[in-house]
Amino acid sequence: MPETRVRVANIDKVYHSFAYFTLTIVWLFSFYKTPQKKYLVTLSCIFFGIIIEVLQTTLTDYRTGDILDVFANSLGSLTALFVFSMIFKKNRLINN
Repeated sequence: MPETRVRVANIDKVYHSFAYFTLTIVWLFSFYKTPQKKYLVTLSCIFFGIIIEVLQTTLTDYRTGDILDVFANSLGSLTALFVFSMIFKKNRLINN
């Protein structure tokens, strides 16, 4: 039986979003006692993603930065901020 491969265009953007969601949500939960830092944490993760993409272009010959990767990274981080805020808000309502 012949092997059939399904190719999805730009599937790596989903991986980028998931990776930055995970990175950001872990950092947000590590600072959960100081929720006022949630925006600083999120912006730091987004800035980290931008720096990584720039360094891929400038420091290597075998990797290239991609603006769509930056958008995917940022979307993952912002989604983590949203999820964290909803969990924190719900948890605060339950504990009051």
